[in-house]
Amino acid sequence: MRSPIAVNLVLLLIAVIWGFGFVPQKLGMQYLGPAAFNALRFALGAATLVPVMLLMKSVSKRDFANRATVEVGLLLGFLLFVGALLQQISLQYTSVANVSFITGLYTIVVPLIGYFLGYRYGLIVWAGGLIAVFGLYLMAGGGDSGALKGDLIAMVGAIVWAVHLLVIAEKAAKFNQIVLSFFQFVFCALFSLCVAAIYEQKVLPSEAIGYLWPLINGVVVVGVAYTLQVIIMHHAEPFAAALILSLEAIFGALAGYLWLSEQMSLAALMGAALMLFGCVLAQLPNKNQELSANI
Repeated sequence: MRSPIAVNLVLLLIAVIWGFGFVPQKLGMQYLGPAAFNALRFALGAATLVPVMLLMKSVSKRDFANRATVEVGLLLGFLLFVGALLQQISLQYTSVANVSFITGLYTIVVPLIGYFLGYRYGLIVWAGGLIAVFGLYLMAGGGDSGALKGDLIAMVGAIVWAVHLLVIAEKAAKFNQIVLSFFQFVFCALFSLCVAAIYEQKVLPSEAIGYLWPLINGVVVVGVAYTLQVIIMHHAEPFAAALILSLEAIFGALAGYLWLSEQMSLAALMGAALMLFGCVLAQLPNKNQELSANI
């Protein structure tokens, strides 16, 4: 898949799934601790890939025995574990809208980190990113949040998501992406299970409906969206991909409004429009992007 339009459409689909995936994440916290929820949903995500791998002729036993694949899967799984845990914890203290907005701050974190790793961007890309970040600022209420603790936790998570995205962009093309996704989900689930077993009381849902939310999130958000991210990222430019994926903030706000009755102010709506404009701006041709060094 080399068409920029096709790549961007897949990235947009991922953003939609991630945005709406915040709802089951929030609802699942009624029945499970943050790490326990992640352990269950990422284990289910890994299980979703098993029949896919069995049917795919491109997946072989050699892929599973490849030490480098396991090592990169371990690294991605650890980053996924940290980012997902911070995100789940932040949902305990603040709204779906705020968490989705602040998670989108990796839009500007990616080029900041990428600059030191050899990525170079034209002025229009930086302008698009700054406009998108200002849009996020407006969407989060101009920085005036009554849930500062959750917002700060989500901010730290945004940095982790940026590193996760950059590692995928650099490493994924060298391995079988389905197998790599499987390993990162398994390791993320194991890390999460260890934390849940040590620190949390709600390790298993007390009601049957408590299994529904990690099931939905695990199959759709983890099994489908995160796997698509691994497959598509080596065809995409990291910063442009970050901008598109940050649109999950808009879809997260919409999901919060539809299912959790979270309201958006006029400033938040203006911020959503600015995010979209910044995303489009950074996609314009002649951006003079080049990679001068490897990560």
